[in-house]
Amino acid sequence: MLPKTRQGNSPVACYRRYVDTLEKLAIEPRNDRAWHTAVDASLNGQAAEELRKVVGLSKRRKMGTFFTGSHLAAELLGHLSRPRGKGLMIHDPACGAGDLLLAAAQKLPLGGTVEGTLKLWGGLLSGCDVYSEFIDAVKNRLVLLARQRKRDFGPIPKNWRDYFPNILKADGLAPKVGATDPTHILLNPPFGLGRAPKKCPWGRGKVSMAAIFLDNSLDRMTPGGEILAILPEVLRSGSNYRKWRKHVGERAQIMLVKPFGIFDESADIDVFLVHLRKRERSEPNLKRWPEYRNSKATVGSLFAVNVGRVVPFRNEENGPRYPYIHPRCVPPWKEMKSFPESVRFSGGIHQTPFVAIRRTSRPEHAYRAAATIITGADEVAVENHLIVCQPKDRKLATCRKLLRVLKTRETNRHLNRRIRCRHLTIESIASIRIWQK
Repeated sequence: MLPKTRQGNSPVACYRRYVDTLEKLAIEPRNDRAWHTAVDASLNGQAAEELRKVVGLSKRRKMGTFFTGSHLAAELLGHLSRPRGKGLMIHDPACGAGDLLLAAAQKLPLGGTVEGTLKLWGGLLSGCDVYSEFIDAVKNRLVLLARQRKRDFGPIPKNWRDYFPNILKADGLAPKVGATDPTHILLNPPFGLGRAPKKCPWGRGKVSMAAIFLDNSLDRMTPGGEILAILPEVLRSGSNYRKWRKHVGERAQIMLVKPFGIFDESADIDVFLVHLRKRERSEPNLKRWPEYRNSKATVGSLFAVNVGRVVPFRNEENGPRYPYIHPRCVPPWKEMKSFPESVRFSGGIHQTPFVAIRRTSRPEHAYRAAATIITGADEVAVENHLIVCQPKDRKLATCRKLLRVLKTRETNRHLNRRIRCRHLTIESIASIRIWQK
């Protein structure tokens, strides 16, 4: 799903040439190796690759245009049994070039001919996007998939596009767009920020568009309907979305929450997969959003965990002068007793001893929680790119124990399960178990 643009000023107009190539393949099939090779490519990653060629990364990030890809789509749809039953309707409110709809169509039955298959699928599939180029790409690719599955190379009527009345150019968040009361919603929404809806129970101001899309999807489904979604990792583990997780968990049975890793090589963001079933009001809420609790002592039980208070570009350099630390000056896995930098600061400072942990962290790093013990001064100002763990017993020995715990495979494994964002959170650090080391 992409933001609206003025008519005739589509930022993806240059994608039209590729869409025309898809259409030629769809309506002029040939039962030869070259045609089959071209179709295989068009159904397996080429749509995203061609978009990357004509629309730069910064523009795609601004628009939220990152296609799912056949591998990730198959991974998501693998958690859905073969859809069937009366009233079946599969909807994608942010369909892009249709990777998720194609993955769903792989599970749908076939008609007697390509034309019959298209009519059948057109009654079962629904989707929308604000760019007509993408909508046309979806329809062309569905024709190619139907031909591939049926091995039918005959002609189709000129009005074949009309077989997909519920796949249309529209805003996926608009009311009454696409299929009404879908039984299944497939979702790879934009990951950027948007303004929270009025009277939103879980957030205000700028919030994740992905969170808005999933909440909106729950609104439009009848009880028993299922949602399969690819969402940014921050929604699974970020403390700012705790209310959102609680809100979703109150409305749906959480069938699956599965970390996936990096979305793809061009979108440098971790994602997770989620499978929800909208709950009846009278139905007991048996499958809630997973909570991360340890029965033994945790960092949060033994330390006060906070983010540093100094935001360099906002600091007005007034107040007392304190020793100052930031990620570039703290030596990992050592004790820091002298401070080459200082700063005037009127906000909150931290009493030593404490452990400073770098917030920037990725699953591929050797240590997810690279840390330094800070001692040698009574009070220290800390930049907001460090997480501060102050021992409640105020003992240096407790800090040293934590440093040993953080430099373990157990901590790496725990954090990789708990959070895959590029920044660690207070909650993720507080949840680390204090193993006996």
